[in-house]
Amino acid sequence: MGFLDKVKGTAKQAVSPGAQKGERDKIMRINQSGVDGRATVNSMRETGTQLGGGHQIEFELTVHPSSGDDYAVGMEQSMHDATLQGIVEGGVVIVKIDPSDPQSLMVWGVAS
Repeated sequence: MGFLDKVKGTAKQAVSPGAQKGERDKIMRINQSGVDGRATVNSMRETGTQLGGGHQIEFELTVHPSSGDDYAVGMEQSMHDATLQGIVEGGVVIVKIDPSDPQSLMVWGVAS
C-alpha cells in the first residue's frame, strides 16, 4: 500500500462518522461483555495506518473457545505498537469474543 492509498483510507474514515460510531459501539460492547478466549494467529498484515499512530491490521485467526470446537475468523483491527508487541504469525493471542456473535471479536494481547 502506497502513501496516497493510506491518506485516502484515513480521509475516508474521517468523513464516515456513522461507520466510526458503529465500530466504537461494537468495541465497547465487546469490552464490556466479551468472553475471554484464545486464538492462534494464522496470518497478519498491515493494511493501513490510523490517525494517532495506530496500525490497521488484517488477521486470520483460529479461535479456541473454552467450550466448543475451534473456528476460523477473518477480521481487521486498529492496534498501537504497544499492543502489537509480541503478536506474531503462529503465536497465540488472547481475544475478547462477543457472546452474541462469536465471529465478532477483538485481539486483546499476547497469551502467556
